[in-house]
Amino acid sequence: MSEILLGTSGWSYAEWEETLYTRKQGKLTQYSSIFPTAEINSTFYALPKNEIVFGWTRHTPENFRFSAKLPQTITHKKVLDSSKGIEADLNLFLEVMKPLIDTGKLICILVQLPPFLKINIDRLESFLTLIPKPSPAFAVEFRHMSWLQKDVFKLLEKYSAAYTIVDEPLLPPDAHITSDFAYFRWHGRGSKPWFNYRYLEEELEESVKRVNEVVKKTDRIIGYFNNHFHGYAPENCLQIMKMLGIETLESSNALDRISSRRKGKPSAPSKTLEAWMGPLGDRTVENWLLKLTSADVIELAKSILDKDFSLREDSKKRIAAYVGETTVDINFELHSITHYCPFWSKSSLKKRICPHVAKLLLSIEPEKARAALFQISSTLDGWNFESRLSVDFPK
Repeated sequence: MSEILLGTSGWSYAEWEETLYTRKQGKLTQYSSIFPTAEINSTFYALPKNEIVFGWTRHTPENFRFSAKLPQTITHKKVLDSSKGIEADLNLFLEVMKPLIDTGKLICILVQLPPFLKINIDRLESFLTLIPKPSPAFAVEFRHMSWLQKDVFKLLEKYSAAYTIVDEPLLPPDAHITSDFAYFRWHGRGSKPWFNYRYLEEELEESVKRVNEVVKKTDRIIGYFNNHFHGYAPENCLQIMKMLGIETLESSNALDRISSRRKGKPSAPSKTLEAWMGPLGDRTVENWLLKLTSADVIELAKSILDKDFSLREDSKKRIAAYVGETTVDINFELHSITHYCPFWSKSSLKKRICPHVAKLLLSIEPEKARAALFQISSTLDGWNFESRLSVDFPK
């Protein structure tokens, strides 16, 4: 009988405090008492520090398993081009993840290709040949229809890499089995973005049928829900675990808790900015800032004169400005905040914002500021707080 391990993409979302989590104990500790596995998304944006990886190892049960996304440096910036030094990048990543590998807790590495990369079998194979032995299993997620060809599936079989079975608006949810395990990802079926979506019971039943068909062909199924907004991911994951008959006492209790907290709350996403960025509610910008800094820092931000603030870009992709004698760049595509000041050099290590960053967010339209703060705080693990003296702004 195949082993089925289901979980969510990430676990450290502030909004889950109102649905999944019940106490101030560490989120990962609580999460790993409910789910058997988690997908680490933050490794896509930046290499984690050694103490973080050791923490993932120590603060989870012995039988808990992780998957991790390969860094975007390899997949998106160098697009699997072996002439650009990706072998060294891959080996460095594996070395950083060694504590999880040595304990057997890292079972799979996800290679998520960018949507702009069309089929290039030679390039994919040149990457697959770089994977050292032994190593964790690899799964490849395509984002362009051109890859869905028999030659690609045969190549994955040759290197025992799993085809990632997706549920999303872009690619069909076809189950191509190319390894002794199968890798599922449920992104959601929304539009702005996909993962702001709550699966209906009948939609989950479709997935149950698909999983049960795959069970007959593989030794292990690994799957993750990525529709994290509003706590949909843990709820839908717990629901499908129940449907598949793999629930535990802890997962059953968690589902009951989420269901009771949902009562009286609308489940259908609206067509406003809230649907794009999440439930903004009536909180003020200052209340949202308190998730990422202290009241003292907010007061210091207010003391920065308006004449010392100059907005350079304000779009869905990026908010950037001169603040005093320094620059602040919030990039939503790269999930990064780039800035430099003495306060930032210390606070950024803990992913806390400084007065300059707070000044930017207090100076733009409140609705946009709340949306930005929600996106940052709800996916904080995936954000990179960078220190750089200056940023290039558009003229």
